[in-house]
Amino acid sequence: MFALNGDTEQSRSEIGGSIKKQINMLQKFFILCSGADSEILKTCSKGEQNKYAGIGATVFFTAVMAFIASSYALFTVFDSIYAAIIFGLIWGLLIFNLDRFIVSTIKKRNNFSQELLQATPRIVLAIIIAVVISEPLEMKIFEKEINQVLLEQKNELTLANKEQLALQFKPKVEQLNQDIASLKSEIAAKEAETNALYDIYINEAEGTAGTGLLGKGSSLQGKT
Repeated sequence: MFALNGDTEQSRSEIGGSIKKQINMLQKFFILCSGADSEILKTCSKGEQNKYAGIGATVFFTAVMAFIASSYALFTVFDSIYAAIIFGLIWGLLIFNLDRFIVSTIKKRNNFSQELLQATPRIVLAIIIAVVISEPLEMKIFEKEINQVLLEQKNELTLANKEQLALQFKPKVEQLNQDIASLKSEIAAKEAETNALYDIYINEAEGTAGTGLLGKGSSLQGKT
């Protein structure tokens, strides 16, 4: 029983040590992202170490969000996941390096205006990052509404083109319709004339009109 408790305590101690080691590695990584001097921070309090680790985490996750947003934006443009990832990674690293440099060069001043002047590049960069991140996200969120508006505009443009084409070819269409009506009238007149001649032919053959002789006489042969 005591041996079992001892093994349990040892396992807990090992797990706790492993978790603490991972936390320390993560803290070191975030301190590296902040641009602070890790050797100097080793001599400082835990509060200062946690402070710079938090700054480094902010810099790191800002670069991650910039990478995701730029990758999505580039994917919508190039329609290639490989190109989007490559250029998105370049953009994320650029933001990471620039943000890390700006944060590491900000120093505590006694004058607020000097501190604001130091923070101005960081503010400008934050605005640029916000725009880069928000625009693709906004497009994705309102994708259905945007597609609906584009479809409506496409339909309106198609209808306008049809009306423009109709107006452009309207005189030609009217002229062709007039020609068709004239030809139909001419065909109807020819058919009426043909039918009238055929009736005369039949009556002459039957002897009910013309010469009054039954059969094909000389008069009927002359008409044919």
